[in-house]
Amino acid sequence: MPHHPMRELLRSDYDHFLRLSLAPEGMALWRMLLHPRTLPVAMIRLAAAAETNRLSPIGAVIRFLILFGFRVEVPKGCIIGPGFVLPHPGGIVLGSSKIGENVIVFQNVTLGARAFDGAFDRATRPIIGNGVVIGAGAVVLGPVTVGDGATVAANSLVTRDVPAGATAIGVPAEVKQT
Repeated sequence: MPHHPMRELLRSDYDHFLRLSLAPEGMALWRMLLHPRTLPVAMIRLAAAAETNRLSPIGAVIRFLILFGFRVEVPKGCIIGPGFVLPHPGGIVLGSSKIGENVIVFQNVTLGARAFDGAFDRATRPIIGNGVVIGAGAVVLGPVTVGDGATVAANSLVTRDVPAGATAIGVPAEVKQT
């Protein structure tokens, strides 16, 4: 995933949020810092920037604040593309290897390894494509890929790849082509 400057990432996240909210255009970027649905995303970006700039202790403190302030866990190794939106932050584990551009993750979602992986081995983690929507309560576990434009329905359990444009639904998830 290409490197994006912090301001560009924040603008992309906020613009995607505004499009989804049908909010008026031209709202100031600083309002992102005051909105309970966008503040955790801004903090995730700040923690990643701290890590990139060799300020790991500051990044760790920010991740701690995100976890306890919003109940959103973001491991240090998770790479998140621009346009990331958490419509209802809370009870979320973003233990993915990579999350693509313009991804929407609803509340109580878990993305992670199938077994305890304290070292954050990317080979045990899901990869989420661009334009993916992950519904409330969904769980995506293991080294699976959720393809571009796919949807993971609410309360589904995904342990196998989901092709681009498909919908994964159920426990265990079945793939439906749309």
